[in-house]
Amino acid sequence: MGEQFLFFWQDILRIIGRKKYRFFVLLFTRSFWGLFLYRFERTGFLIFGQFYGVIRLPFIPFFAIMQSFSNIDIHYKASIKGGVLILHPSVGVVISGKSIIGKQLTLTGGNVIGISSTSKSEIFEIGDFCNLGANATIIGPLVLGNHITIGASSCVVKSFEQDNLILAGVPAKKIVKANGK
Repeated sequence: MGEQFLFFWQDILRIIGRKKYRFFVLLFTRSFWGLFLYRFERTGFLIFGQFYGVIRLPFIPFFAIMQSFSNIDIHYKASIKGGVLILHPSVGVVISGKSIIGKQLTLTGGNVIGISSTSKSEIFEIGDFCNLGANATIIGPLVLGNHITIGASSCVVKSFEQDNLILAGVPAKKIVKANGK
């Protein structure tokens, strides 16, 4: 439970960046409220377990208003480490509840991270330090390595377990290793 507060603090530090005066406008950003709502719900889920689905019923109107304001829909069952940065949340972001995502995820906007409803596999992992371009989509089940950059409007539908890759296209293919090879 306490780790969610630490992760939220890491999210805040990434939103603020190097310009510390941004702290004063933080409460007015959509990214802050979307991530706050996710971390709040995730904490409730970690405390109450499967009963949280029933406990949250009276609060669903509030959650719906907050999601419509922030345009960020991150399921409370998704496991996301700290340092999430959403650059243009007004375009919308959706993350499935079966996602396991590493630290320092950067979403540009219009991103969907989801799992196919017909899939039999439950493995859906994204490594640390991944960046998604505008309108990039990840449809699992799949596994992505660390330091993956996904180009704008790309659709990733298969696993890329190697590290330091740049992916682009529909369906996404390896363009080049990030270190130039």
